[in-house]
Amino acid sequence: MQTLTHTSVTAQASVERLLRCVSSGYMADGCSCQQTVPASVVSSAWARERVHGQVREDRFFRFMWRGGAWLGYGLRDGGVRGVYCPTHSAKRAERSSVANVGVA
Repeated sequence: MQTLTHTSVTAQASVERLLRCVSSGYMADGCSCQQTVPASVVSSAWARERVHGQVREDRFFRFMWRGGAWLGYGLRDGGVRGVYCPTHSAKRAERSSVANVGVA
């Protein structure tokens, strides 16, 4: 009979939960983005934003990670709905500014 030993840390428990960029590629080549950021980084950034900004509603917020400016969507209850990587955050901002330009 084989005996199993208990390990102190399981492989699954040692893996950080990651949030993947929500860009689905509908504006580009059709491929979903594979960029990820640790959920703990995003949650911490949103918590700081909520404390300093006295957030009362769901909204976008910017945070830095590994030299890039990410865009997150934070919920007023403290949760985070999703993130855009630096590349797709910039593309989103570019589309938004174009959309805000009036037609003469």
